[in-house]
Amino acid sequence: MPAENIQTLHSHSLNSDGQLSYLKTLEVCEQNNISVVAFTDHDALINKNGLKDLRNYKGKVKWISGIEVSSALPKELGGGIIADFHIVGLFVDPTNKKLLDHCALASKARITRMQKMVTNLQSLGFDITEDDCLKASSGESVGRPHVVTALLSKQKNKDVLMKLKEKMEDEAKDNTEVRKKYDAMIERGEGQYPYIIFLSDDAYIPNIYVHHQYFVDMDAAVKLIRNAGGLAILAHYYSCVGKINEELLDKILRDNRLDGAEVVYGLFCLNTGTEIEKTVIKSSEIINRLVKKHSKLQSGGADAHKLKDFVDFANSGEYAEKTEGMAEEIIKQSNTDTTWSNF
Repeated sequence: MPAENIQTLHSHSLNSDGQLSYLKTLEVCEQNNISVVAFTDHDALINKNGLKDLRNYKGKVKWISGIEVSSALPKELGGGIIADFHIVGLFVDPTNKKLLDHCALASKARITRMQKMVTNLQSLGFDITEDDCLKASSGESVGRPHVVTALLSKQKNKDVLMKLKEKMEDEAKDNTEVRKKYDAMIERGEGQYPYIIFLSDDAYIPNIYVHHQYFVDMDAAVKLIRNAGGLAILAHYYSCVGKINEELLDKILRDNRLDGAEVVYGLFCLNTGTEIEKTVIKSSEIINRLVKKHSKLQSGGADAHKLKDFVDFANSGEYAEKTEGMAEEIIKQSNTDTTWSNF
């Protein structure tokens, strides 16, 4: 029998780099038997109009106010920034002033970051402008996906991208490190070409990607979330497992510097047999073990950005079934205030 209470406590909307509105997301969840969804946009909270729509929603899907804070590494590691170290906040107050101030600073900094990446991309021969990227973003947060969308909206840029891919392929013949990156890129598909070639920390072409221009360290991010009445959850451990080893993560959880962690993640590479899937599986084993050891909250889901992500999640079988009753267990275990949800 299909699961009856699958949940995704990590999803994105038009308010950051997702493709669906809040109400459209709820509609898609209804159609796909997803019972709970948390809106965890990148450094962005549910806005006033969105909150009004959600409060007026009379459907059967439960929604949760959340956020995904782009964080610097823990202080033990010097607080440096990496691309995908994020702390999810669940049941946060979207009217909390300090968290809103953080979002405003992050939004402004994302525009500065985008402007710098546009300049760098132009140096590679791409036809892209700041306005192109702003048009690709209909929300308050401009991110790499919007830059990529703007980039690939023009055939000239697709041609330039393919030439860079061919150059990488040629160099990979005699360079082991480039070969590893190239093979990983091919495994992950065309959608990842821009990221692996030039828009990531360790991209084939350096100095095009630009780090976040504003960020807070992990403990400050957790404090922001907790002060807004939320629960601080480590997102997709696979993305930082190379930086935060099991020993340090064990200490962080033991010292109550996080309320929990996502134990269900990596839908995008499920059953692919790729190296990234192996990393997801290995990191999942570690995080599941530590969360249980320290009796921390267990979260996770689809990390959905588009309609297909929700559909794939609903059809993922055992993967989705791992989320059954997850929100209810979090509420029970933490005794959190559910004001900013329809629970």
